[in-house]
Amino acid sequence: MRIVVFSDSHRRVSNVLKIIERHKNNADLFFFLGDGNDDVDEALTMYPDIKIERVSGNCDFSSVYPASKIIEFGGKRFLITHGHPYYVKHNLYNLEREAKSVKADICLFGHTHIPYIENIDGIRYMNPGSAADGRYGIIDTENSGIMMYHSEV
Repeated sequence: MRIVVFSDSHRRVSNVLKIIERHKNNADLFFFLGDGNDDVDEALTMYPDIKIERVSGNCDFSSVYPASKIIEFGGKRFLITHGHPYYVKHNLYNLEREAKSVKADICLFGHTHIPYIENIDGIRYMNPGSAADGRYGIIDTENSGIMMYHSEV
């Protein structure tokens, strides 16, 4: 199973389109972590059939999406969030508490624009970096385990 994770596109629709185009045939699911939901809406006019879950960021002023949510997919429990409600620019303490509280297997966040992958107390964390800068993340899960890595357009 492959999940493509991106965040913080900030009106760089061209990068969103590149990410989707590259993975539209090999991704089972896309996660968008906020700050560019209008960009995703625009991309979905070209790719209406992709499966995408998303949340709102602090710059998605009129978005109807929540700031975070729990997704069960492929036998894993994901906490996806933009990150600003948990003050991730300062540290991950609040995010870690929330991930543990909801019993997440994988926690995905954006907001900082800095790519990050870590395993903390059995929970895997990923920040894909900023799609505006051409960065995104990939999660491959198989019976043998989970692989998380960063990529660029």
